[in-house]
Amino acid sequence: MVVRVIEAILYFEALGRTRLAVEDRVRKTSRGLEGSRLDVKRLEVGEVIEEPELDPLRFSALLEARVEGGLEDLVEVVARYGPTLVEILRPGRLELRAEDLSRLLLGLSRTISDLVEGDIQVPVPLSLKEIPVPQVGFDEEELWEMIYQDRGILYGLSLRLPEEIAEDTLLKLLLLEGCGVNSIEARDLDGGSEFRLEVVSPFESLFAVVFKYRPFSLNVIEPEVFDITAPELQNALSDLGSFVNSLLMGEDLQKAYERDTFSFKLV
Repeated sequence: MVVRVIEAILYFEALGRTRLAVEDRVRKTSRGLEGSRLDVKRLEVGEVIEEPELDPLRFSALLEARVEGGLEDLVEVVARYGPTLVEILRPGRLELRAEDLSRLLLGLSRTISDLVEGDIQVPVPLSLKEIPVPQVGFDEEELWEMIYQDRGILYGLSLRLPEEIAEDTLLKLLLLEGCGVNSIEARDLDGGSEFRLEVVSPFESLFAVVFKYRPFSLNVIEPEVFDITAPELQNALSDLGSFVNSLLMGEDLQKAYERDTFSFKLV
């Protein structure tokens, strides 16, 4: 894989129940960045502030890091420290080979698996019942258009999911992620199921499927070489960072923002 230097700004928001907890997370994030393979060009840390209306996470601090490095190293840092926003400064476009992307995404899946112990938890929205089960399978012309006209990516992956995620449920969930399923095979396991799928989707959707569902195998099939734009990479990494941040903060984060939203509506 040819390593091209990516320049980016990572924006972190450290939240906590106490001032000490926020200071600790800022310190760990700063040390993690400086100890990573990324070249940290600038690191700015804001003061810890207190906002009682955001209780239980009433303390917060902002951290901004301007970094340079390879794509794999950037993805690793985002997956470990969870910035709330990633801004890609350069390059405007990044070319990748299929095998390099496959390796990158499997590495991401392993990193998230290390962060989240135990079985995969897949939230199923209540509105899912209202969505019809999408079709499975596309003809050659449809696949060609999705890949070479709409810049989609065709890939195979294998997932192990809890037993409450039936095949029809998975198809609907993937539809919500922006994925089309070309083929699917299911096998019952003790306490769950194993799914082997061939899927076509945009890059951002593929990225999201990897960090949410943590496939144990993945192979990008077509195209053999493709490019990712800066906005596409920026969106994918920002979504990853927000996902990791929610894992690190747990239920406290949801409660804080629910209260903040309610307070905003009362004004």
